[in-house]
Amino acid sequence: MNEMNWASSYLRIHSKAALKILEKPFIYHIGRDELYEIDDLAKDFFSLCNGTLRGEELTSDSDFVEYCLDEELLELLSSPDYVSVSVNHAINPSLRYLELQLLHRCNLKCLHCYLGPPRYNDIALTDALKITREFSEMGGLRVMISGGEPLLYKDLQLFISQTAGLGLRRVLFSNGTLINSDNISWLNVDEIQFSLDGWIKGHDMLRGKGAFDRTMKGIQTAKDAGIPVSFATMIHRGNLDEFELMRNFVKQVDAVEWGIDLPVLAGSLADHHNLMVPHDKAVHLMAYSYGGGYHGSSDGYACGRHLITVMPSGHAVKCGFYMEKIVGDARTGLKDAWLKLEHIPVSLLECKYCSVVEECAGGCRFRASHFFAPDPVMCALYGISS
Repeated sequence: MNEMNWASSYLRIHSKAALKILEKPFIYHIGRDELYEIDDLAKDFFSLCNGTLRGEELTSDSDFVEYCLDEELLELLSSPDYVSVSVNHAINPSLRYLELQLLHRCNLKCLHCYLGPPRYNDIALTDALKITREFSEMGGLRVMISGGEPLLYKDLQLFISQTAGLGLRRVLFSNGTLINSDNISWLNVDEIQFSLDGWIKGHDMLRGKGAFDRTMKGIQTAKDAGIPVSFATMIHRGNLDEFELMRNFVKQVDAVEWGIDLPVLAGSLADHHNLMVPHDKAVHLMAYSYGGGYHGSSDGYACGRHLITVMPSGHAVKCGFYMEKIVGDARTGLKDAWLKLEHIPVSLLECKYCSVVEECAGGCRFRASHFFAPDPVMCALYGISS
């Protein structure tokens, strides 16, 4: 029970929450990356919770208010303090996840990097901000601040400071080697996702000698600063016996998510075939993963139903693997690019009659031999002959 009397206090939507109209109305908890579905009555209620009205003026539903207070969807104020309650309206399908590649430069030369050799066309700060703000207005949930290595982007501090308060969960994708006590004070993001491609031997095999130790220092720096961390791991020949070590560490640092996948033969990996592991020998390791993800399917469609990637050029693509298949220029309109993106119904896939297709949704479209073919990794994972 909240110590303050909610009925006589002023109700305001919590600073960690945002009202989103996607296919349905939701309250989005930015800190937990969690959506709460609400009805139109609750939507209207939250839109009035701007800090100038007492609880008793808004509702008599004590249980509902107490629940919202406990879940940090509402907060109580002893005196009025106005905040504008923006309502972000999406189009259908809703664009929920934006991977914003600020640059394609990196301080490492990873053997499996799907981007290949570095490019030197960083996106302008004004364009990055414009795209992110439009994404917020479209009901966006998570912006993945990506690269390359984002810590090399000269305007990263300005980008982070000027995207605060947009109702978005800002997730920084980093190799971690450049995160230190000097920059952690302004890295005010909601989560940092670190690349962790093995323990000492396996990680350094891909990323270079000493990379593991520098990444560990970056992780500890983020944890000491109270920033939630998550991890992304690629399965390769050098880390097959290191997953227990990684699992113990991931648990120790209380990571919010651990994504595990097999690399796609693209970019630099095309010159290092020896790193690849046969699908049937590797997929059991994917069981170590947990948490959400953003490439997922939904509503009878294949992967990427709610995702778009914007490259440093400003060009929008389905995801980073489709660099040559541009759907539009996000600098002149993210919405227009999103409307041009092709979404593949599961009913058109060659594997549409598979017994697990509703759960698998065909897997990764890039990894499949063509747009409508099955993903061999998912077939191996579910024990299906492709």
